[in-house]
Amino acid sequence: MRPLAFLLVLMLAACVHSAPTAYYLLESSAEPVRADSLPAKTLRIARVVVPEYLNRGGIVSRVDGQTRLVVAQFNVWAEPLDQGVRRVVREELAPQLLEAGVNVQASGDDGGDVVLFLDVRRLDGTVGGKAYAELHWSLKNRHDAVLGQGSHADEEPVRGREYTDLVRAESVLASRFATRLAGLLPPLMAKEKRE
Repeated sequence: MRPLAFLLVLMLAACVHSAPTAYYLLESSAEPVRADSLPAKTLRIARVVVPEYLNRGGIVSRVDGQTRLVVAQFNVWAEPLDQGVRRVVREELAPQLLEAGVNVQASGDDGGDVVLFLDVRRLDGTVGGKAYAELHWSLKNRHDAVLGQGSHADEEPVRGREYTDLVRAESVLASRFATRLAGLLPPLMAKEKRE
């Protein structure tokens, strides 16, 4: 009976010393869309592709900006990163494209007059250093014809030494990317309308 009691005490001691897990979400800076009616022209954001090194629960950071990566054990995404990027881009695009006569669909994988495909190549950084984003995008019509495509690379200082600060910088990068798209997409969609 004593070995079992000793083992129980050890297990309880291990639980006492482990850090609590912190959960993070990417955030957009956009206000929710308010409209009495929505335009008929629709944009759907397809599932976002992320590289395998980012496709995990723990937040990925770099050691001193080098190639060595750290996957946080107790600082994790509250949603898969691909869904977080998709949500932030949609939240940022929706009010801006509404003014251009385009309704950005809520999440879903069907429909849309045009479809935006996003490929995240990099979204990481160094705590206390900089966060980096590299994303590729393409816009296709319902017949799968490419209307436009491009890439976006950006960086943002991480103003602090906590994972909260890294996530905040990554959120800024995702929002800034969406704002850039909001300026690029309407002329491409207008061109599609004329053809």
